[in-house]
Amino acid sequence: SLQSILRFVMPYLAFGVFLLINKLASHDITPFYLYAGVILALIIGDLLSKGNPARQLLLFSLLGITALLIGMLSEGMVSVYAFISVGLFCSTLWPCIFTLAIAGLGRHTNEGASFLIMMIMGGGVVSLVQGYLASDAYLGIQMSYLVGVACFAYLAFYALRAKAILKRKGIDYDVPAAGGH
Repeated sequence: SLQSILRFVMPYLAFGVFLLINKLASHDITPFYLYAGVILALIIGDLLSKGNPARQLLLFSLLGITALLIGMLSEGMVSVYAFISVGLFCSTLWPCIFTLAIAGLGRHTNEGASFLIMMIMGGGVVSLVQGYLASDAYLGIQMSYLVGVACFAYLAFYALRAKAILKRKGIDYDVPAAGGH
């Protein structure tokens, strides 16, 4: 179907636009070619999730942990590419978190959604903690990414826990709802 084709085409089309703009600006784009593989990992993760937000949150949290660990344990450009790829894996997390958090709230959905939006500010605390630990007196810059690993680990736990809680409430994203959605 068209939707299946677009799952492959759109990420690479966006990547192509990025490359084109950088080429037009006379920047060297060869270092970015590696990201074609990272985009493929993103597409495979999306396909494996089968539209289930809990599964997608779990998969991309695990990919984020993997990228951070590679970045922490490697050197040079491998480390740089691994750390930068974390942003791609993060790009799909918020919609999954939001979907899982407001599912089943009923008449409290608007209130719950408002609290979720306000809680985005809490992410700033993570940056402060990592910045503090990045000092040479503590972990150093590269190992300070353990903070990110811990955050992704929590998101993986949240994905599993939210799925179990929602399933007990009769909400299962693996079972098509009436109307096929």
